[in-house]
Amino acid sequence: MNWKECKLIALQTMFANEGMDINMDDSNQEYLNAMPGKANEAMQQLATVGRPILKRFWIEIRAGAAEAVTEERLVLPAAEARYQIVLSDYCPRFRCLEQLMEDSGGSYGHADEWDVEGDGILVLPGDREAVYTLWYAAYPPHITSATPDSTELELAPEAAALVPLYIAAELYKEDELAMATMFRNEFEDGLQKLQQSYAASGGGIRGGKVRNTTGWW
Repeated sequence: MNWKECKLIALQTMFANEGMDINMDDSNQEYLNAMPGKANEAMQQLATVGRPILKRFWIEIRAGAAEAVTEERLVLPAAEARYQIVLSDYCPRFRCLEQLMEDSGGSYGHADEWDVEGDGILVLPGDREAVYTLWYAAYPPHITSATPDSTELELAPEAAALVPLYIAAELYKEDELAMATMFRNEFEDGLQKLQQSYAASGGGIRGGKVRNTTGWW
């Protein structure tokens, strides 16, 4: 769902727009002005307690390598000391680490020798040559009045479908409190079902450890 579709559905939910395009008139402008803030509130809830936005990043530690970074990968030279990597410096909109996989010595599986300090500092052994695949939960993109209509919400379809409901519930309070309450109840019911379906799917972190278990530091 893109931003324009979200706004249109929210207006249609409030019976404030007819047709398949947004009516840019005085009757809708107040609603449209308030929509970015309410959309951000909805997406924060959906991405943090509903279904996370999962993204992937690689960290490679290799003997003789020069330190380098791209949008998808951080390369570090093997070293005696451990590495303390601030994940928010490399992972866009980083919220929390979900899963860490390791490819080393011809084997691939859950990494064992790692730790997380503070609010997202990944600690890795510097003397272990490996390629780590990080799966992390990201915050949703921030919507503003200048956000292009074509911007995708970056939520799973079943999560994105709830954003217009939340917007309608918040913006319709002054006009039709009973209807707004019904919309909010539908949103909360949808959020609960989203949580249940994501938990049942087995998504998120599986295996691995978020602490030092090997005594290597």
